[in-house]
Formats: sequence, structure tokens, C-alpha cells
Amino acid sequence: MNEEIITKAIVIKSIKYQENDKILTLFSLELGKISAKIKGILKPTAKLKFAGQLFCFAEFSLIKNGENFTVKSASEIESFFDITSDYLKLSVGTSILEICDKTLNDYEPNAPLFLNVIKSLQAICLTKTNPKLVLAKFMLEIFKLSGYELNFQKCQSCGAEFNGKIFLNIETGSFVCSMCKTEECMPVSLGAFNILKLIKQTDYQKLDSFFVHEHHLNEILILFNANFSGKFQIILKSLKNL
Repeated sequence: MNEEIITKAIVIKSIKYQENDKILTLFSLELGKISAKIKGILKPTAKLKFAGQLFCFAEFSLIKNGENFTVKSASEIESFFDITSDYLKLSVGTSILEICDKTLNDYEPNAPLFLNVIKSLQAICLTKTNPKLVLAKFMLEIFKLSGYELNFQKCQSCGAEFNGKIFLNIETGSFVCSMCKTEECMPVSLGAFNILKLIKQTDYQKLDSFFVHEHHLNEILILFNANFSGKFQIILKSLKNL
């Protein structure tokens, strides 16, 4: 028996299916990650064309038939489509969606992560913040929500306060001092380390209140990409475009 379900969701993946349809991967607030077919979306006269685009944040009406979902209708909540008009914003936005797609399990709601996705996309669209800075904030939150929150006060291995060179242990996902570094460690500049502490305590909407040098942002994203790969055994293809 078919069941109609109403859910708030954002499109994190969109793939063409047959001639005029698409298969959407939705990150739903209520349902978690699900796949849903949207019919006739590629026709020139399709009324729901917006609902088949990446970054679409809408209230979806879904018809559930067994384990399969089909989009019946959608009402846009907020448009993040402007992200697609800027290469850097698009690359960062795509990275955020890819992280969601690769870390979420099907049918497992994650309200804190959902809120972080919305806040990060709002920061990219509505503020003058460097998109790379938003991505760094988002990845910090991902580590925290996954149980790998970074400790900026003390070495994770020996407990000593940082007063010299600092390293990120990719194997454990933690900062360590020079006495505890191993072959799995990457050096972290003091500038990047201090910026990360500032990012951690700053809301998305206030990230544009301070300036960060591009080389520090690039260093942070290289570190986080390596840390992400080490903790989740996942390679983020979209980060190669940054």
C-alpha cells in the first residue's frame, strides 16, 4: 500500500535516469539519507525542475511503495542555487554535499548534521566569507559529530599543553606535540592552528568577522582532507578542485 510522507530535505546528489527522470539522493531531516525517483524532471515543461537540482532545500511530498520513494510534489524552502554561479562556491558546496553522501547511513536521521549543512550553505550564499573558511568550519563540526572532536589545548597522547611544534596524527585524528609525533603525523603551522581555534568558537554567520590568509586555509583543508581519509577511509574527490 502506497504511503505519502512529507519531509524537509536537501538534494545532495542527482543522477539522470532513463530519458526524462532523475534519481535524487535526499538528505531528509526526518528520514536521513534516502533515494527518490522524480519523474519527467528533464522535460522542458517540468514544473518541478528546481527540485531536481543540487542544493535544492524544499519540503518534499514523497510516495513510498515498499522501500522505494517517488517525488509527488515539492515546495522550495530556501534557494541555494546561486552557489552554482561561482566556481569556488560550487566546489566548496559540492564538497559539503559529498561529505554528507559518503558519511551518512541510509534511513538514519541526523538533525545536528542537517542543521550544519543548512548553516554552511547559508554562509556561502549570504555572507562574504571565503567559502574555504566555511568548509573548514563544516569539517570541524563533522569530526565533532562523529566522535573525533579536535582538542586544541593539550597533546592527545601525553596530555602536555602545546608550547612548541604541533602535529596532526592522521591515524588517531588528534593534535600531538613533537615528543609524541609518529610517521602518521603531519606538521601544523602555528598560524593555521590558531585560526582553527578561532573557527571552532565562531558561528557560521560570523565567520566573515576575521581575515584568514589563503595559504593558511589551503593548509587546513589539506590537513582535514588527510584526516578525513584516515578516519573514514573515504577519498573526497571534490576537494581536488579547491
